[in-house]
Amino acid sequence: MPETSPNLDAANDQEFHSQRHRSLPIIDTITQVPDYPAKLRIYKIPASPFWQVRCFFKGKTYTKSTRTLSKRSALSAARDFFHSKVAELYGVTLQKSLHREVVFADLVDATVAMHQGRVDRGEFTLNSLRMMRNRLQRYVVPVLGQVPIREFSYQHAADYMQKLSAKGNSSVTIQQYLVAIRKVLVHAMATGHITALPKFPTITIKSKPRGSFSLQEYRLLVTHARRLIGDVIPIHATQRSKYGPTRIGRYEYIREDLQYLIVFMVNSFIRPTDLKNMKHEHVTIVRGEHVYLRLNLPESKKHDKPIVTMRPAVRAYERLLERDKARGYGKPEDYVFMPELWDRLVMIMRYGYQLQRVQEVAGVGVNKSNGMKRTLYSLRHTAITLRLLYGGNIDLLTLARNARTSVEMIETYYSSNLTAEMNIGLLQGKRGRV
Repeated sequence: MPETSPNLDAANDQEFHSQRHRSLPIIDTITQVPDYPAKLRIYKIPASPFWQVRCFFKGKTYTKSTRTLSKRSALSAARDFFHSKVAELYGVTLQKSLHREVVFADLVDATVAMHQGRVDRGEFTLNSLRMMRNRLQRYVVPVLGQVPIREFSYQHAADYMQKLSAKGNSSVTIQQYLVAIRKVLVHAMATGHITALPKFPTITIKSKPRGSFSLQEYRLLVTHARRLIGDVIPIHATQRSKYGPTRIGRYEYIREDLQYLIVFMVNSFIRPTDLKNMKHEHVTIVRGEHVYLRLNLPESKKHDKPIVTMRPAVRAYERLLERDKARGYGKPEDYVFMPELWDRLVMIMRYGYQLQRVQEVAGVGVNKSNGMKRTLYSLRHTAITLRLLYGGNIDLLTLARNARTSVEMIETYYSSNLTAEMNIGLLQGKRGRV
């Protein structure tokens, strides 16, 4: 057998092969987005740790970084990318090519595209856009989609409201659907398809505040969260998720940090969404006449002012920080809660299941006064309610600003569970001699 020539060996050497460009997809990572056109895919590239998305429209390939390391979050970002591009490229011009009367469905994509611009400018939240798009495309268009836009009337909205009522939807949910429909009609008027907005039916909003915990129930929660550390939650507790039992794993267990989370939320006024975003760089321990945490959290619900906490939150945070550092976390860019978990939505779900289990064991799962089920959000309600009860002469404006809400919201929702008897001391107090 003839010997291989040195020149042939050199030609076969990998060193002489052309290298793939760092922006080209890594073949093994290319994933089609389920239930969407095959042209919509996510993938990774050597030049970035983040997932990328690409899709082919009108003879051109559009790509974008999802800015996430989580594959699940990347798939969600890809769906958003697809809908925004469809609305941008097709929604505005669709009506121009129609040889028939414009119907309600023709303007939905264009309306979504307009609000995508508001998201890009920071005037509208991405979650709000997703909810609006989902309501319009999945639930409104199948019913009202073929109504000619010039003929859309009060009766169409009223009939749709009646259908929602018959399905058992709450007044708040019905109101949100009517708002989404009105946005499409506002866009129709702005683009000249109609000359005036039709009158809409009125609906009385019956608010149902989330239940808060009493001081005794709060103590029971912390006690049981500490006692149940390591206990496995039965599978039936995770099967209640609409995503199925495999959404976060077949089983969950009570973590040591749940007790600190409960104390932290009840003494810091934060929302569950703040748990997702909070990193150590957002937290400053202040020691002076008063000891507290200053939380410079990312904007939530159009509020961006710092939050100051009660003293117990300092102790809870210090224990969390000590625990994180022992596990190799605790750096400024690390998350405070479950720093090892990049999918922050799953993080909230896992804490929610744990709290639900602790509530069941402690017997405080439902508010006895109004029958409302308690969730993670109830810990925020508890923080505000306890300040109203035991905060001395604290004024509502100070409390509202620190909790990143309004006085009206506190009066409508957070103080709704209070009764006169809870503050009997203030009612019967005296200024001086009578």
